[in-house]
Amino acid sequence: MKKIILLLSLCVFIASSCNEEDPTGGVIDSKITAKEKMNEVLQKAKQDFSSDAEISAVYGWNVALNGEIDLLNTNNAFVYIVQSDQKQSNEFYVPVFAAGPVKSPINFNTMLGLVKDTTASNVLGKVFGKLATISIDPNANYSDSPQAIQVALNNGGNNFITQHSGVKVDMFLVPSKSIDSTSVINSADWIINFYSSSKSLVL
Repeated sequence: MKKIILLLSLCVFIASSCNEEDPTGGVIDSKITAKEKMNEVLQKAKQDFSSDAEISAVYGWNVALNGEIDLLNTNNAFVYIVQSDQKQSNEFYVPVFAAGPVKSPINFNTMLGLVKDTTASNVLGKVFGKLATISIDPNANYSDSPQAIQVALNNGGNNFITQHSGVKVDMFLVPSKSIDSTSVINSADWIINFYSSSKSLVL
């Protein structure tokens, strides 16, 4: 009887933890976009990585077509790559449902291994090599993940999904610089990778 009560108590605890409530009485949504947790990640990185930490890139693995990942699902993630000029190195963080961000085991080699297209992988490899020394300007104006995926869908992504089965989406936010008539402006750009088991489309 004690074992049954213990088992029931455990089930209730697990069920209740899947529907975390915030202090105001609302339910915490487990689905997030790329920008939603960026400030939280940066604050954590300044505490346990380096005081000069800045976001250098974001990697979205197996992102839904609406541009979100579900923190309760273990086969998708936003990985935030944080750089330090002082350390000339990177650290990786992932958000955790109803908790703060934690350091991630996913690294650059893991990310490149998921890109099926050799040319795209080589280009990204060169980009990643620079990310220990550059960051995304905190004031840069760039789209969040839902808007970025929508643009990619409208520019070939929908056709790729129609032509291939089991398509998944990865996305990479990387620093960029645009030149206007007066100066060089720090910005950021999304690279969207639609891929099946044998084909890949990078936009």
